[in-house]
Amino acid sequence: MAVDARRRQKQLQRKLQKRKHRLAEKNKGAGLRPEKYSDYPVLECLVGESISKVGLGSVLLARETPFAEIAVSAFVVDVFCLGVREAFFTVMRRADYTGKFKPMLAKTHQEQGLKPVDPGCARKLLQGAVAYAKGIGFEPAEEYWRAEKLFGLADPAQCQTEYTYGREGRPCYIQGPHDDLKTVRYVLDQLNERLGEGNFDYVVEIDGEQQASRPELLEVQD
Repeated sequence: MAVDARRRQKQLQRKLQKRKHRLAEKNKGAGLRPEKYSDYPVLECLVGESISKVGLGSVLLARETPFAEIAVSAFVVDVFCLGVREAFFTVMRRADYTGKFKPMLAKTHQEQGLKPVDPGCARKLLQGAVAYAKGIGFEPAEEYWRAEKLFGLADPAQCQTEYTYGREGRPCYIQGPHDDLKTVRYVLDQLNERLGEGNFDYVVEIDGEQQASRPELLEVQD
């Protein structure tokens, strides 16, 4: 992953973080149980196409109630290394979903877009990312286990799509715009302990200097 692909991932991380903060201010789902909404029909299930290209993107499941409300579980997935970085569940008015939330999501992913998928496949992607990250020492975002319940009976075993994790067969940690030095050192220490030096990749910034596990990760593509 040369520098422009790495830059795209960092730009996407910034957009996702902004979206998270804006939604956190409006989140009314904190006291609600996703499993209560899991039998309502699926309005849509979307996956960011950036996931297969730069390793990071969104997964969203929306179910519509008979009361003009949309129950939403959304996730930020890092298939290169950390699994599910962010997750939340909320319930909003249909008007807010179509007029505010969807346009914001589309804007975040305008470069590479979102594609509809079967909920079983979205769940399979998430579960695989969580399992991969746990295997190298990282737990999913705290809200993942709650938000994931909105999938209800969606069966990942019925999905024929095969998902890959890591980059070129190795974990690759790319520092996010909000990953401070403490976070960077924690992730690198964990990878060293689990995998051993030289068995994973990283691209980070320490003391204002870009550092990478391999020089070619910082090379500029034409």
